[in-house]
Amino acid sequence: MKSTNAIDTVFTRLSEAQGQIRSKTLLDLFAGDPNRFKKFSLTFENCLFDFSKHLIDRHSFDLLIKLIEECDLEARRDDMFAGVPINTTEGRPVLHTALRGREAGNLVVGFQNIDHDVTIMKNRCRAFAQAIRDGSKSGTGGPFTDIVNIGIGGSDLGPAMAYRALGPYRDGPRCHFVSNVDGADLSDVLGIIEPETTLFLVASKTFTTQQTMTNARSARAWLVSALGEEAVPDHFAALSTNLYATDAFGVKKDHTFGFWDWVGGRYSIWSSIGLSLMTAIGPEQFENFLNGAAEVDQHFCRAPLAQNIPVVMAALGIWYRNFWGLQSHAILPYDNRLSRFAAYLQQLDMESNGKSVSGKGLPLSWDTGPVVWGEAGTNGQHAFYQLLHQGTTVI
Repeated sequence: MKSTNAIDTVFTRLSEAQGQIRSKTLLDLFAGDPNRFKKFSLTFENCLFDFSKHLIDRHSFDLLIKLIEECDLEARRDDMFAGVPINTTEGRPVLHTALRGREAGNLVVGFQNIDHDVTIMKNRCRAFAQAIRDGSKSGTGGPFTDIVNIGIGGSDLGPAMAYRALGPYRDGPRCHFVSNVDGADLSDVLGIIEPETTLFLVASKTFTTQQTMTNARSARAWLVSALGEEAVPDHFAALSTNLYATDAFGVKKDHTFGFWDWVGGRYSIWSSIGLSLMTAIGPEQFENFLNGAAEVDQHFCRAPLAQNIPVVMAALGIWYRNFWGLQSHAILPYDNRLSRFAAYLQQLDMESNGKSVSGKGLPLSWDTGPVVWGEAGTNGQHAFYQLLHQGTTVI
């Protein structure tokens, strides 16, 4: 990070800029600049990011970009992609980006060739998913018709969100997602599947997550009561690195798929945690999913800050949370298949930014994030939009 004094100076100037724009409406801003949409919108591939309807002008926008420059974002970003251990709490790199569909290289972390390891695991997952899809790997009653992913947090939110979002591409077994330790969650799923044609994926890096393992043991007991103990190895797979625990549970070694300590749970959809999704949409479409993520990574790495969509989104978040004092951020997708997107972003944003100290352990003097919530747009219109449009709280 650059000079703290320089950051404080930009903060002061941003506070002054907010005071100047505070009395203006969006109508005022558009009336004062006929080219406002062109100036405050960005495109990437076939996506349009329109931020012209935000309470911002050129002066405040330039100051926000200046703030991000002073925080040395570009160097921090480059460190992340290079495998520098930016997770200072655990002394680990943050390399979920290495899982995505970028060109394989020779990224080495701790004398370990990350790209080589990722390729091996990805190929194992592809072969397993394809074998389920073509029926060459099956249950005691024939080809698998259902997959039950048992996880929690990132081991559930990511694949559950993407499975629903990519509904038009699903042509494999049905997938079900169990996360709540309340027995009703698992019971409802067990009531609509057949043990002979169901595969359970237990998603837990350590294979000790309390809620996940409670559900996994209940699922195992259900299967054993129907098919016997000998059926467990064929009907269970594990997304974990604890081979001792998975073996003790009854999972075969070739049914166990690991990932690495540099993959945070909330970013793990790109790893073997995405196996349920890969099986549902097929390895080829899953590769397209990875490639799309890699294209966004490249945009984030290469686009100038003022034309960089992730950076501008972050800048707007800082602007509203710290200079307007707005505490709540609503995500309102109008595509019904994105109904789990808000829940996914809750974890991605609030778990990542929910901090009260800096990387050096010092108390922060600014707010690090909003409360993220949301609902599919048309449903929200009949639930809470009156507060958004006519209430006294700005969202």
